[in-house]
Amino acid sequence: MLELVYEVEGQTRRYRLAGTEISLGRSSDNEVVLNDFSVSRRHAVLRREKERWIIYDQNSTNGIKLNGRFVTQALLTEGDVVTVGTFTLTVKEEVQVGPVASSKVQSESSATFVRSIADFNRDFGLEQVGPLEADASLTVSGRRFTSPVARGKIFEILVQVAKTLIVAREVNEILEKVMDLLFEYLPVDRSVVVLLDRNDRPVPMLARQRGKDRVEATEIFSHTIVDTVVRDRIAVLTSDALADGRFEAGQSIRIQQIRSAMCVPLWNQERIIGALHVDTPLRAGTFTADDLDLLTALGNFAAVAIERARLQKRIENEEKIRERLSRYHSPAVVEEIVSEADVANVEKIRIRPVSVLFADIVGFTTAAESMEPEELAKFLTTVFTFAADAIFAQGGTLDKFIGDAVMAFFGAPIYQPDHARRSVAAAARLVENVKAWNAERASRGEPTVGIRIGINTGNVFVGDVGSDKRVDYTVLGNTVNIAARLEEHVAGPNEIVVGYETAEQAANDFSFEPLGEMKLKGLTRGFRAYRVRLDGRGLPLPPPGASY
Repeated sequence: MLELVYEVEGQTRRYRLAGTEISLGRSSDNEVVLNDFSVSRRHAVLRREKERWIIYDQNSTNGIKLNGRFVTQALLTEGDVVTVGTFTLTVKEEVQVGPVASSKVQSESSATFVRSIADFNRDFGLEQVGPLEADASLTVSGRRFTSPVARGKIFEILVQVAKTLIVAREVNEILEKVMDLLFEYLPVDRSVVVLLDRNDRPVPMLARQRGKDRVEATEIFSHTIVDTVVRDRIAVLTSDALADGRFEAGQSIRIQQIRSAMCVPLWNQERIIGALHVDTPLRAGTFTADDLDLLTALGNFAAVAIERARLQKRIENEEKIRERLSRYHSPAVVEEIVSEADVANVEKIRIRPVSVLFADIVGFTTAAESMEPEELAKFLTTVFTFAADAIFAQGGTLDKFIGDAVMAFFGAPIYQPDHARRSVAAAARLVENVKAWNAERASRGEPTVGIRIGINTGNVFVGDVGSDKRVDYTVLGNTVNIAARLEEHVAGPNEIVVGYETAEQAANDFSFEPLGEMKLKGLTRGFRAYRVRLDGRGLPLPPPGASY
């Protein structure tokens, strides 16, 4: 009768081939348990068919070899050598005893093993680290490391990475620390940290080679291996990349003479943000399964640290944006900008279609003559509050206060297709509030004031404008100049005068009275202007024929 002879942790095991079916794999419910990451949970099955034993691969990750060649199914005979992951199983007659080695077996030094991140999560729960004892092996989620060296490596590297997570704030600082840990705890000669850009393309960020002060990252890692790791979400250990057919298309492997290598994703739950690639160019078979476990765990811890640092940077950027924009925008608009922008985008000058509003207090000079400074400040604060509330209610940008005047615009930095309507609605609310305030002032015997408003729509330059020491987020262009002249020279007290573009775009929401062509300073041709029709309280009238 045939039997399988193999070794587990240095001890020879024998399993008699009896019955009709025998399963091999990493899971404990197999008849032959081979507990190593290189073995799938249900790796292979042996079936007795017509008094012969046939081995079938069960879609395993690393496949099976018979006498050094990959097979999906094969007949087993005495003397055959089956390779399952890192295990060598020899088919012998039951009465035979002796060594299990065979000249047919392919050397493990030329093997390549992969391990999915999903399997690592199941087998190596990083959040469940058992207590360490001087005379006991380290157990992590059921996986036992009997080597004191492996036990010390795992414990110390997790402690060091945890410290990095706590104290590191910058991504570059984290990458440097990760590189230190790689060279301290693993037998590496070269290492590269690769991060994915916004298009998920791998970009080498930091490289190190033992014995060299500086090294170019692009010169010492395999794009083929990194692409495979990121795409398939696996960790790879290859004992000799030059001899592995799966990587034969990789030109960098040949040029850089990559031999023993490991590569793991930088992974945080379901997200892959890059990869760690380490190798030794001169020696085959340098790395072990424990080394790959260490590197995979480090890939997880490093990814968490990097994403934490990126989040912190994003928060700091958002605070800068909020600080700059809170002077111009309502809180709702600021939050919308922050959710989609960064500092560079906020500072960029662009050409955008907007509606520009100018408002000026009529009668302010006369009213101010009889006011004390404190009363004058309160007066202006009230009017400016009316203006800011009206502008912010329509999502507009408060550009500046100019003496007793207000400048605002709609349609930037957040694109608003109805910016013309918003500008007129804000102007009407401002007129309404000033009229109601005038009624209160008149009842107290105080002088009343009016507000005149000019609005124009068109393309402008919008962005931060100024010197190195002072900048303002503002709009520039002829559209702005016309809006100012409509307010100053055409609008009367408590009137809203708009240009033809504004009236055309807001015609479905408001009623406009044509004022004909105006001669405005700086324009060679006449400019068509319109007055917004308001009722006695300052509310805008609907367009002709509207049912509301």
